[in-house]
Amino acid sequence: MKNRLLIIALGLLGLISSVYGQNYSEFKSILDDCGLNFTKPNGFEESKVIDNDDMGYEYALKYSDKDFEVRYSIRPIRYKNYANDTVKNEMEGQRPFRNSQYEIIFKTVMLNLTGGVEYKYTVFDNSSVKTEFNADWGATTFLDLNPNGEFGKGYKYCMMVTIHKNDIADAYYFYLSNTKDKFMDNVDPLFHSLRFD
Repeated sequence: MKNRLLIIALGLLGLISSVYGQNYSEFKSILDDCGLNFTKPNGFEESKVIDNDDMGYEYALKYSDKDFEVRYSIRPIRYKNYANDTVKNEMEGQRPFRNSQYEIIFKTVMLNLTGGVEYKYTVFDNSSVKTEFNADWGATTFLDLNPNGEFGKGYKYCMMVTIHKNDIADAYYFYLSNTKDKFMDNVDPLFHSLRFD
């Protein structure tokens, strides 16, 4: 059963990737369509989105003077507006799984980024995740990226944060760097940049 859930979760990772271009207005339209708010912090520039088979993402920011980047990946559970009935039926059919197996999907993303190595992770306190992100669940982990992986190419370390809101979406932040020195100082201005309505 667990292997079956992992296979389903792997399929979902690539299922709802964006066909939009990677710029701020197009990223914002994705967020608007599934109920997320984004506050773009000052002092950051857009970073090129790299197509990869490990974990798709829709938008990225980096410091102009530091080797540090954040990537955002949005996996809607529902849209406010559907392109057609086929898309609506497919998304609606997955809702029960997506609303109950978000932790398995989180672990699957972790395994994809590390080349199969599982790391300990921390689940956010219910009241904190609600207050800080207006989410129903959230978790974080710190990873050594797979040196042969496509997603982390050029980086050694990743702090992954996931927030989930029932019937809305799963949102992922990936903070990437080649050093652990002052890592959390670099995360700080970006940590609450994404929040559910």
